[in-house]
Order: sequence, then C-alpha cells, then structure tokens
Amino acid sequence: MTRCFLLVMTLASTACMETGIRALHDESAGYDDPVLDTADSEPDEQEEEVEEGGDEGHNDVEDRPEDDLPPEEEEPAPEDDCDHTSDLIYVIDRTDQALYLFDPTDLQFDFVGQLDCGIWAGTPGSMSVARNGKAYVRYSDNTVYAVDLSTMACEETDYAQGSFGSFGMGFATNSSDTWRDQLYVANHDRLARIDTTSWSMDILGSLPSQSELTGNADGELWAILPLETPAKLVRLQTSDASIVETLTVPSMPSAMDIDVFAFATWGGDFWVFIRTYGMGQSTNVYRVSESGATSLVAENTGMDVVGAGVSTCAPTD
Repeated sequence: MTRCFLLVMTLASTACMETGIRALHDESAGYDDPVLDTADSEPDEQEEEVEEGGDEGHNDVEDRPEDDLPPEEEEPAPEDDCDHTSDLIYVIDRTDQALYLFDPTDLQFDFVGQLDCGIWAGTPGSMSVARNGKAYVRYSDNTVYAVDLSTMACEETDYAQGSFGSFGMGFATNSSDTWRDQLYVANHDRLARIDTTSWSMDILGSLPSQSELTGNADGELWAILPLETPAKLVRLQTSDASIVETLTVPSMPSAMDIDVFAFATWGGDFWVFIRTYGMGQSTNVYRVSESGATSLVAENTGMDVVGAGVSTCAPTD
C-alpha cells in the first residue's frame, strides 16, 4: 500500500521503481461449425412429438438471460475475520526497521514489533495488510515477505516476478457487498493483481506514472501520483486500471523535494506520510479529504515512514 520514493534516480522511470513487464495476449483461432449431411435422413418422429407436446422438460434456468439469473449467495466471512488485524494504519520506520500502528484519531504512533525479514533482503520499501493478520512487505531486492502481525514471525513468500520491478501495493474488496479482497500492485507504469495463494500475477492496464496504492471495503482502489503536476489521487477501475475519479492535491511537497512517502486510506480520508530531503528531516503526515482538501496534521514526527498498510477491515467513513 505504500512504497519507498527515492528521487535520486531519474524521476520518469525510477524513484524506487524498475522497468515493468507487459502483458501478452494470445488471440484465439476461429473454427467453423461442423456441417452435418442430413439430406437422406428420415424425419425424427420423437422430435415431432416434442414439438406437438410443447416444451416438456425444457430447462428454464439454462435459457434464462444471464441478467435474470439469481445472484450467487455470498459465502459468509470466517468467524475470526479481522480478529488478528488492527483496523488502524500500520507503518514501517526505515531507520529502525520496525512496525508501528498509526492512529488517525490522535495522530500517535505505537510500536508493534521489530522486522527481521532476511539478512540480504535490503530495506523495506512497501507494505500491504491482509484481513487475516498478515502484513506483506516488499524489500529493496523485490522479495516479498509475509509478517505475522501477532508474533512478528517473518517468512519469504513465493513471489518471483522480479522483472516487474519495485512496486507499491494495497488490498481492495471486490465490491462494497463482499468481504473478499484482492492484492493489487503498481510499478512505474502498470497495474497488476497478485494471487497471494499461488503468487501469480495478472497485468491489468497502464498507469500514467509511478504510483502507490491503497484500497478499502467499498471496493475502491486508489493511487497517489506524486510525479504529476500538481500531484493527484486517482481512483482506478480494477479491471483495466482506467481512472474513474481524480483529486488534485497541489499543496503536497514538490516531487523533487520528496525523499520517501507512504499512503493509506482510513475513515473516508487519505493519509500521506512524506519525508523530504534535508538534514534532520522526519516524516510529516498529511490528511486529504474525499474532496481533495489537504492539511498538514503532524510535522516532524521523528519517524522515517517508508511503508504504510491498512486492511479492508478499516472503517470507510
């Protein structure tokens, strides 16, 4: 849901992002329907009887228009759904590589535990949080680790899409009527979806520039585009990455001044964590309302936030 944002490299394609992969689509070959030679065949008496007797045995469900079919019954959420995940915002501090909880109601950071996810993984760069008590953390070598939020036990996942490069990530539910959600990732110009069981990836569409993601229980997926002028928050169509809503945020720091940033949604607002370059600088916290109104709510927090994640258990208003 968040990502390290290093602007020491070329802004157009790096700043903690690598070259993305492109989806390949194979066109299906067409086939002619077989032609049956029935010129010499005798009339089918059984067929005539059915015609005279009406549509006895007719399957109404099969021939019913798709839109008229009854909706599939939603499977209830597990009994322990969200029991092991806080509905607050999890953040990663780069300096001490530890996990904290940020409470938007009092703007406080509370220590959760130390991250210990591989000696050679580098530093954490992005994070997303699942409903089942797992935080997924992307490291600078583009490995992804699953962190148990109760024990802080860390295990490397089977993610192996290295050519996609660095990315931000976030969960969003499939719709506002379901608890089921999916993990979305974005590199510098592509949106993709990852199956956290098989760790396969589906490329969904193109993005205008590098972005970071966050989602909610209303089925919404949002991206922050800090390289745009002015910076923007955009709501994405999860099927093809098209932009369906845009909020401009001109009061954000200039892209040239940003060292790292993180992004999450909570309570109907967006919370952006930005550290700018400069000796002694630490993370500032910005609140962006659903109308795009932006305010600096916490300055020089003493934190060095490089990742933020919120599960779809979080409140949406």
